[in-house]
Amino acid sequence: MPRARPWLSVSLAVLLSACGDDGAATGDGTAATGTTGIDLTAATTGGPTPTTGPPPSETDTDGPPAPTFCAQIDVSLVLHPSVKIYDPANKQALRGYFSKLVEETGATVRILPNVGTEFMVTTDCLLPLGNAADDPILVYGAGGEVAPGAAEALDCTLDAFDVYESDFDVGNYMFSGLLFPVLERSDWPAPGATGIAMLVAASDDKQANMYAQPGQASEAYLRLVGEGDRRRVAAFTFGDGGDELNMFSLAVSANSRHYEASSTGYAAALADFAPLAVRTCEDFDYEEPPPEVEPSGCERIDVLFAIDGSGSMDEEQSALRGTNGMPPVFAEFTDALLQELTDVEDFHVGVVSSEQGYTAMHTHSDFPLMPESPETDCGLPPGQRWLVGPSPTFADDFACVAATRSGTEEVTYYNLAEALHDPANAGFLRDDSLLFVVILTDEDTYDFVLTPSVAIRRRIVDAVGGDLDRLVVLAIAGGQGVFEMPETVCQGVYGDAAPGRRIISITRGFRERGLFHDICQGDLAATFSGVLDDIVSACAQFNPVP
Repeated sequence: MPRARPWLSVSLAVLLSACGDDGAATGDGTAATGTTGIDLTAATTGGPTPTTGPPPSETDTDGPPAPTFCAQIDVSLVLHPSVKIYDPANKQALRGYFSKLVEETGATVRILPNVGTEFMVTTDCLLPLGNAADDPILVYGAGGEVAPGAAEALDCTLDAFDVYESDFDVGNYMFSGLLFPVLERSDWPAPGATGIAMLVAASDDKQANMYAQPGQASEAYLRLVGEGDRRRVAAFTFGDGGDELNMFSLAVSANSRHYEASSTGYAAALADFAPLAVRTCEDFDYEEPPPEVEPSGCERIDVLFAIDGSGSMDEEQSALRGTNGMPPVFAEFTDALLQELTDVEDFHVGVVSSEQGYTAMHTHSDFPLMPESPETDCGLPPGQRWLVGPSPTFADDFACVAATRSGTEEVTYYNLAEALHDPANAGFLRDDSLLFVVILTDEDTYDFVLTPSVAIRRRIVDAVGGDLDRLVVLAIAGGQGVFEMPETVCQGVYGDAAPGRRIISITRGFRERGLFHDICQGDLAATFSGVLDDIVSACAQFNPVP
């Protein structure tokens, strides 16, 4: 929906009053020192006050929601010194990008530049603007006008980063360079500001420790900067083979983008992302009007499990299947689901193990370590590798196919993704169904030896035709804590579990459609009960394509 920009009339008045004055804007998008009319107080006096379009008296309260806009954009600019962006043309492209943010949003635009490090790199470039020596925040503009001296200060900062040297790092700890200032500075970001994370690397984030993970970093940025609201944050990531940066960008918001240097130049990437950054400001608190036609809802649900079959998973499997005296958690979940979704006609349920090389769905118990035999046959019809429910024998049938036995080198997420494309499983996933995929493990997924995490996510999304509205992902694995307080091995009702760091990163790449549950926090019955509303909501909002 096009949205009016109420500050444009103010900026136009300022421009007209300046006609013939020495304060005209210079050709490179920066403002000469004679420019007036910019109020920068919002940058230093607490949080911004959101603007909400026309005054209430001028708004038709019976019409669609009033357009909304952010009042401030706080941009965390994290640069790797070795990336090839410090030449005049690329510096001009960055200046143009920030000028566009200022001029098209009317917001106060602040920049916190940093190198990819756990420290806050400061320069003397902002001293001419009146900043204190320990104040690294560059106010680039406000009210539709670039601040005097801002472009020169940015260029000076880029020149300083270009020759950065440290005894501790080489400036490629991109997630730390982004989040350490957020954690350590009380003035960054301002409460209520729109946040833009810009991570520009020569290759990728190279810290790769227990907290510098894309899933953990994206959760922290969304929580600490966006206050949990994806409309208020976006990420621009740029690298070469930047799988970690790409996953971070996917997880932050739909307005985020990753650019590979091998296919898109830096200046072109900035030009492509600028409208998304503007839109993130325009999306501040924006509520889409209800659809004219209510979605019909799903009538079919296809459920695919990828279950870790290593020896440490016996208790979890027993709980899921309902063996050894435990109630059948998943069978009870499907019963509850059908009570909520009375229009659902049927569901398919398939199971794959975590063993590399086995992506066909199971038709026998204790597969793949136990060879298929009449004794392990689960009684599925010939040529059908999945269960169809509801049925009076569903609980027993699921208990059979969900009994997996595998080795300890789990490639759980990879098998899940590939099972959706394995010809042996043709017919499982229907064109008009909601897809619910579940990972159950007490280890991380070790498929980094096979393919990047972004490729796994892409395979899953491709299976539903690129439509995230058709998909819900639930990963049940060991938790990793949060960025500022990472965790290692945890202990829960089923025993120990290692942090599922790669699992969490891939799962968060599905944004709202990716659900994660720490296997050490409660039991499986509580987990499936907790996601029931998510599945019901996804089904109710689903509109199958005829």
